[in-house]
Amino acid sequence: MRTTSLIYSSCMLVLLNASCTKSKLDTVEGKTLAAKDLHKSAGVLPLVPGTDTSKYAAARIFPGLVGPNEPRLANQIVPLDLTYTQVTTADLKISKAPDAWLSTGLYAPAGELITIVVPPNTPGLEVQIGAHTDNLTSADPATRKRDPIIFTKNALVSGTNTARNLYGGQIWIRVANPLGSIVNLTISGAVKSPDFVRDQTTDAQWQTMIANTTVPFFELRGRRLILTLETKRLATYPIASPTALVNKFDDKIYHDMMAWYGWSSTTSNVKNRMPGVPWRIVHDIQPSAGAQHAGYPVVATANNSYFSQAVDINQWTGGNWGSYHEIGHNMQMGGLWSWIDLQEVSNNIFSLKVTNRAGYKHSKIAQMMPAVLAFTSTPNPNNTKLFTSASLDVRFGLFMQLMEKYGYGIITYMSNTARASTLDFSTTAYPNSVIRNQKKLDYFYELISDYTGKNMLPFLNAWGIYPSSAAQTLVASEHPMLIEQVWLYDPS
Repeated sequence: MRTTSLIYSSCMLVLLNASCTKSKLDTVEGKTLAAKDLHKSAGVLPLVPGTDTSKYAAARIFPGLVGPNEPRLANQIVPLDLTYTQVTTADLKISKAPDAWLSTGLYAPAGELITIVVPPNTPGLEVQIGAHTDNLTSADPATRKRDPIIFTKNALVSGTNTARNLYGGQIWIRVANPLGSIVNLTISGAVKSPDFVRDQTTDAQWQTMIANTTVPFFELRGRRLILTLETKRLATYPIASPTALVNKFDDKIYHDMMAWYGWSSTTSNVKNRMPGVPWRIVHDIQPSAGAQHAGYPVVATANNSYFSQAVDINQWTGGNWGSYHEIGHNMQMGGLWSWIDLQEVSNNIFSLKVTNRAGYKHSKIAQMMPAVLAFTSTPNPNNTKLFTSASLDVRFGLFMQLMEKYGYGIITYMSNTARASTLDFSTTAYPNSVIRNQKKLDYFYELISDYTGKNMLPFLNAWGIYPSSAAQTLVASEHPMLIEQVWLYDPS
């Protein structure tokens, strides 16, 4: 990586020929320009000395270029709160806990050198430039919409560090472990990202930033979720009050996902602790898998549909199925009770919880129940019906009936009990996938029977789900057989 030095003037980098218009984005591509070469060609974008323009053509397509008049900042103090409680995937026994990727509120222009000064005794930090971490190397070049890898990651040491991303992007600091203090970094060469930060930014301040920025992406930063979105789409889908929007999605994730799962923001037990850092959703012109996918960050397609879904406050009360679906994937307990046949099912329970707490039933219940009841009412005298023969929508009816009949606390009970258990259904313990999934299915059977106080075998058999004889013997010794035909229950 080239480490050409930047020359500063007072508190801000000086942009040469700053009178050029914002729309004039032509430049000399494919080389790094020295200051003396910046004005040799008419119509060339004024650049900071030492800018590497070799990927300008690709960066212009995505993620976009920062305008020439955007102030480059010098000696910007960035406080990092490293006092958070570290909670891992293993602690929560879920698919993926959030990582400590901390926003700085700064954006690196494409090809420009960024300087980061780290104080002494601050180990375990990395700088990531670029929010778009999906690797598209395996994508068909004929249909690929951006270069395969457009983010960079560099280890930071105490003292002065430099970093550059030829495509530009958000500047995040990745933290290995919390250090128990607030650490101040000093960053130069970046521009201000027009982010809204809960409890720090007012609606008016943010609207002013957006009206004057040329930075192609911005963030809505809540306590429980951060959205990284394209700035240009605000012209079509403006946000009247980012305060209300961020408070809304924070509220839903806190109460209807994390707290519902039995996680606490105050307990010292990391097995029941809410993660100390937020989830992330990043909009990318081309996700590596599907229109959106789970992981950290969750990635959704950068288009009007997903953008409008993200910024419409009303969508977060039931309508934003996709966001809850993908974060729900991260929260699945696939190592314990969510066996393989529930992979695209149990992640959707959170949307139902959102509307339940809001005081109404999710529209999916009425939409799906006719097909659900058609499946569950089919006679199954010889136990030949298969749960896997039902569509994913129909399978979701399993949870609709359980939660609506016995209460939404059933999920809290299952989550809490599973986290507290010492059960191990890993591939190491059970290399055979058939046996491994049967163990998870059996545990699901035990959990719902324990919660309801009934042997739920008839219910599961009506759904084409068959616990092992050992699990049946155990549950039969603890609970009376279910008599009510709950599999015919219509909660709509």
